[in-house]
This record gives sequence, C-alpha cells and structure tokens, in this order.
Amino acid sequence: MPSSTRIIIILILLSLLTSGCNKKTAEITIIPESENKTVESADDMAGQENQNRPLLEIEPGDTAFILVREDGAPGMYLGSDGELHGFYVDLEKMIMNRMGQTYEFVHYNDISLVIQGIKSGLYHIAMAVPDLPDYRSFLNLSIPYEILHYVTFVSKENMDIKGGSREEVLKSLHGKKVGVQTRGHIYQYLRDIKEIELIEYPTTTQALADLTSGAVDAVPDVMRIGIYYADQNDWSIEPRGEVIMNQKLTTAFSKRLDKGLMNRYNSALQSLILDGSLESLYKSYFGTMDEDNKPW
Repeated sequence: MPSSTRIIIILILLSLLTSGCNKKTAEITIIPESENKTVESADDMAGQENQNRPLLEIEPGDTAFILVREDGAPGMYLGSDGELHGFYVDLEKMIMNRMGQTYEFVHYNDISLVIQGIKSGLYHIAMAVPDLPDYRSFLNLSIPYEILHYVTFVSKENMDIKGGSREEVLKSLHGKKVGVQTRGHIYQYLRDIKEIELIEYPTTTQALADLTSGAVDAVPDVMRIGIYYADQNDWSIEPRGEVIMNQKLTTAFSKRLDKGLMNRYNSALQSLILDGSLESLYKSYFGTMDEDNKPW
C-alpha cells in the first residue's frame, strides 16, 4: 500500500475517533453542586408571593364570596329554579345574617376549578369542608358543626362488597375500582391502600352516576347524599356494610384573608349552636341530631 494511502486512512480514523469523543462529551452535562438545586414549582412560587402580600380584610359591608357545591343534596344543591338550596345553604344564611355580613354564593360542580380561586383569595369561603391535614395546609377552618358518617355505595347486584366492620368492608374493596372526588377527603382516606384502585371524579355524585353502568365498583359517600340521588335518578344502588369513616365538618376560609372574618364567623356559629338554632334547622331537614353527629 502506498504511503500516501496509509496517511489518508490514518487521518480518516483520527477524524472518526475525534468526532465520537466529541459526541459523547456533548451528551454529558455536569452541573456544579452550587447550581444543582430543585426548581420551584409554580404553586410554590405563587404560595411565596401570597405570603409576601398583605392579607385581605373582609369587613361586614364587604362582599364575602362563598363557594357552594351544586350536587350535594340535600345539604346543598342548585335547584331547577336556578337557586341554591339545602341545609348548609340555610345554615350559612343564618350565620351571615347573625354576623351582619354581606355575602354572595358562587356555585360549582368541579372542585378542581375553584381550588386556585380560594388559594388566591378570589373566593373567600367554602362550605362543608372536612377537617383534614391536607386542607389545613392551604385553608383556615372554622369550628366544626357536624360529624358526617361515610358508607360504601354499590350496585344492588354486586354481592362482592360487604362487611360487618370497617376493616371487612375495606378489605372487600381490594382489587376494585372505587370512585372518589379528585383529591377530596375520601381520596385522602383511601389513597394509601394500594390494593384499591381510585377513579377520580369532579364530585362523588358524578361517581355515583357511573356506579350503575359498572364504570366503578363502589363509591363511599354520606348515606343521605347517595340515597337522595339514587331516588331522584332511579339508580339501582344501595349503601352496603358498616360506616368506613367519620369526618368533622367545618367551613373553610382562604389563607389570603385576615382571620377577622373567620373569628366573627366562629362567634356567630357558636351562638347558633348554644341557642339550639343549628339543631332546629338540622331537625327540619334530617330529623333529630343524634349525639354521634355532634362535634361539640
């Protein structure tokens, strides 16, 4: 082989080796330790921004915007007349009137659409919120005014889900699809049980609607809510087994608010409890308020 040919081959090989090394170097990015920090999420940044802003003060003459679920009958719901009705709606009116507070209801059918609104302070109050650590992380909660008991709704034909105790009912849910509200209190209660597959919905009532079609196997909810919508829509569902969870119910306030509004709310609510007005209203909807329904 002529020497000139050898030289050309060597140059080609050197070129290939050099390009290969350069390619590998380009694929590896070394970040200095001082720069290797977790990027803050948009929520974290928004939370810090909110902390640096002065708190909003809602005086009696200012309008307090109150979130109300559309499909939580008979506690709260949007009627065919376009008006909000139910026990919690009437209770809220009583509290606002005793406070002398100007207010406006804002109804919703998907909690995920309003979470950011209450975090930012666009909405001020949310009705009927269970007292849970996850909620306390971004909400201030009032004194409790009811204890809710959650049972498991299933299709009447489904005999697999049952139990004479909470533990037996939960075990019968293993391997099943369970409808829950997105990041709601039932979701929080069941999320650590890996054997249960959680299917998320905007509200539990929408999950109940899917129960008869077989899209989910079970939906835990307050008995009176499930029975109300089953009767209204002729759904072939029923509560099954023992109570699986109990929750103290409160009213939630945006942490963007000065606590003056919540303090006035608590005083008014406490007076309604002490003078029997709350129990009288409860009785007009659900019958006598048993001791296991009272958080006081």
